[in-house]
Formats: sequence, C-alpha cells, structure tokens
Amino acid sequence: MDPTEQNGTAGQNGPGEPQDLSAPRRARRGAPAPTDPEVSGEQGARRAAESGSRARRAQPEDAVPTRAEAPESPVQAGPGRTVESEQTADSAQTAAEPQAPVRTLAGVAALRAVGFAVLALAVGIACALIPRQQRDLGVVAGVVPGQTLVCSPSQQAAQLGAASTSPTLQIADLDGPGSELKVPASISIGTSGRLVRSVSGQGRPTATTMSVVGRGAAAASSWSNCATASTGGMVIVADPSSSDILVTNPEADDASVDVSLSSAKGAISATGTRGITVPAHSSKVLPLSVWVPGSSPVTATLSTDSGRLVAVARTRGTAGAETIAMSSPAQNLWIPAVPAGVTGAELLVFNPTASRATAKVTALAAGGPFTPEGADQIEIEPHSTIAVDVSKALAGEAVGLSVSANTAVGAQLMATKGKDISMATPAAAATSLQSVLPRGGTVSLSNSSDQPARIRGTYRTLSGGTIGFTALLPTGVTWTKDLGTTGGHLVVTADHAIIGGVWYSREGLSSVPMSVVSGAVRSPRIVVDPQLS
Repeated sequence: MDPTEQNGTAGQNGPGEPQDLSAPRRARRGAPAPTDPEVSGEQGARRAAESGSRARRAQPEDAVPTRAEAPESPVQAGPGRTVESEQTADSAQTAAEPQAPVRTLAGVAALRAVGFAVLALAVGIACALIPRQQRDLGVVAGVVPGQTLVCSPSQQAAQLGAASTSPTLQIADLDGPGSELKVPASISIGTSGRLVRSVSGQGRPTATTMSVVGRGAAAASSWSNCATASTGGMVIVADPSSSDILVTNPEADDASVDVSLSSAKGAISATGTRGITVPAHSSKVLPLSVWVPGSSPVTATLSTDSGRLVAVARTRGTAGAETIAMSSPAQNLWIPAVPAGVTGAELLVFNPTASRATAKVTALAAGGPFTPEGADQIEIEPHSTIAVDVSKALAGEAVGLSVSANTAVGAQLMATKGKDISMATPAAAATSLQSVLPRGGTVSLSNSSDQPARIRGTYRTLSGGTIGFTALLPTGVTWTKDLGTTGGHLVVTADHAIIGGVWYSREGLSSVPMSVVSGAVRSPRIVVDPQLS
C-alpha cells in the first residue's frame, strides 16, 4: 500500500505516536476509506467531506485543528482529484450557506428569563382588569368551645335569666341531665342551683339569678351573675357578722377547699378554714360569721388543689340582702355600673401581698373623669382589707371606677339606697359585651380607653320587642339608658374597649357587670363583587 494512503488511513499520526481518538476518528466512522472499491471518484470524496463537516460541527466553537489532525499529503480520490481539494470546495460551499444557531447554556437561560417576564406581565394585566373586591370591617363571631355556667343556690326563691347569641342553651340541675331551652328566657328555680351550658360552636352563654323580697321602699333585691368554675378567687364583705360563703362544686369528684381571711388588722387565723371537703355536684355553706364575729370588712380568699369551684358571699340583715361573686386581684381594675341616686358609697380594698400597697381611684362620670376626694392615694397594709367612704365625692352620680395600684389589689364598691345595698364588682373591658336582665333595668357604659368610643346596643325583650341605641362616648365618660321593666338580652358593641354593667333600683338595689362575648373579634368580611361569576 502506498505510504501516503497508509498514513491517511491510520489516523494521520506519525510512526510511534499515539492515535488521536477525537474528531478525526468520528470522521472515519462516518465515511469509508476513499480507496474502498465500493466508494470511488466524486461520490466518495463528497461523503468524506460531509463526514468531516459533521465532525467539525461537533467540536466546540473555539477548537482549532492541530497539525496532527490535518492530512500531511493529499489523498487521491479519483483521476485528477484529491480529497483535500474536494474538502476545500465543500467548505467554501458550506460557508456560503446559512449556519444553524448553536444554543449555549447562557442563551437558554436568557430565553427562559424572557419567557417568565412575559408571563408575569400577562398575569399583571389580567389582574388589573378584574374589578376590586369590596371590603367591610365588621364583627365576626368565632367558633368557641362549649361552656358551663354555675348558678349558685339563692337564699330566697329566685328567677334565672339565660341568654346567648345562639337561639338555645341547656339548663340542668347540679347533678341532673340537661334540657334544651329557647333563649332569651326567664324561669323560676326556687332556691336550688343550676347549670347553664352551651355546646361547641354556639355563642357564649350569659346567665343571672335575681330574688326580690318585700315591696316598695322596704324591698330588698339580690342579683348576681352565674360564673364558670375555677381553682379560686376572693370576695370582700362589708359585715361578716351577717354573711356566709356558699361554695358550689360542679365537678364529678369531691373538692378540698382552703380559706384565708384578712381584716383591717391583717391576716386572721381561724379554726376549720383548711381542707374543707365539698362533695361532688353539691354546695356547702361556710360559717364566715363564726370565723370572724366582728362587723369590719373582711376578705375571704378561697383556693382548691383538686377540682374547681364557684363561691359567692351572701349578706342579709337590716342593711339589705346581696350576693357577691368572686373576683381576682389585679394591678388595674375596672368597676362598672355604680348606681345613680345612692345615699352611700364605700370602696372596699384588699391587699393580698406582703408589702404595703398604694392605690388611686378615678371616677368615670357623665361630665368626664375625676378623682374622688380621699381616694387619690390609698395606703393598704400587707394582707389587710380597708373601707374608704366616697359617698360625698360621688354624690349619687352614676359612675364607673378605675382602681390602679403599685401591686395587685382587690376592690369592690358597696352602694346603699334606702334599706338595701348593692355590691359593684370588677369586670373586663372589651369591644363586645352582653348581659341578661330578668326584670329590666338601667345599662351603664363607661369608656375606659384613651379614644372616643362609638357604641351600638340591642336589647331583645322576653316579649319579643327590640330596643336599639347608639352613642358616642368621649374618653372617661359614663353613659346610661333605662331599658324598662321587661326582662331580656342585652348586647353592646363598640369600636374601642369599654366597661359596662346593669343596675336595678325599682325594688331594692342591685347591680351586675356585663360579661365579654367570647370569640368576638374585628376582622375583614369579604363581599364578592357581583360582576364576578
């Protein structure tokens, strides 16, 4: 074989040099040797040229053939023609034809970026063409778990009022099954206790018990809220010699109760105040008048390490009758619904800590806030209960009270009118409040926030009537409205937190704070535009 042909066929490397297995090898696979008898003349040269062209396109753009990759001598392809001359002619023809674009990674990334930009622009234009939804801020009642209120037994035959933002509630004895009751409602319960229940998904229940003894100026009324069971609390009584404490255990197991007593002279040690057993589903009277025989104000603090309880203090005597619910000490307290027209007003303050407490009282009245005389700086010794006379300062005006101290304290206000008394107790400030009134009464709302509050109220009577009202309460102002003599369900909403309560003064004197409507929050309510299908 001719040496030139051998060199071209062997891969164009010199003797003893390693073969280049890159593009020239792929070119050899694509075209038979030009000396193959089956391929000759111009056809063989064209096929070899096409194979070389494909090999060159497979190489990177910046690849430059080395000398070893080029044939060192022309190879005969036919009479008077060589492969080199044919490749040169073919290359010129290929250069004249348009080349296919080479898509690098950078080019692909650029195309994708452009595509995403176009898509985002299209989505933005489409959203701009859709009409905007209208939004209305309103009160949305959230789903709340079921709740049970405990109504303590009464000293006299009582009326139970029950209501909710839902149409029905369950009423049951302390140890019996419940029955469905359409609300608002008022039923007679005698002197026994009751349970008022809601199920999961219903609005929070509210319930009160009221009893009235006597008629006219000699009448005495007792009105108190039913409450959820807890592990403890405190209650202040003005005259322990005519009072007792009633503890109710609504649980299925017995409860062990401890009682701590505090008077103006500090803590009181009394026999029989520890480890008191209250049987399941029952109530027990604790002899406060035996533990503290005097007539000075006393605070009873109750706690249990097993089970839960509800406790009230009951007072009855020549000064009238009242049932006082438990509350908890706090550094800032709000006391709503101090009745108008009272002849006496006494603030009872309790210091449960081991250090001296200093408290200040602010009255929220119809004309704005003021500090009652003698209540700007009240000193309370450790573990002590004192009484501060604010009758002259309040002058029979309907007010709400703010009590702030340097430490947690307890506070209540005892009001006197004729031969009856009323005990105003602390309440929470909220934007949605409710109460149930067995015999009607007067609603008293105080703006405890630092901004004017716009209020809206609805009173649904037991006879099917509705009383609505609206008002704007400046900061520190108390507003009242008479709701008549018919029982019903009262709901009040406001755009800022307020405190509220209801008093009853047609027969005797009583007041109760309004309770918070659980789950009431201000949240956007979406109203879909009617143009959207």
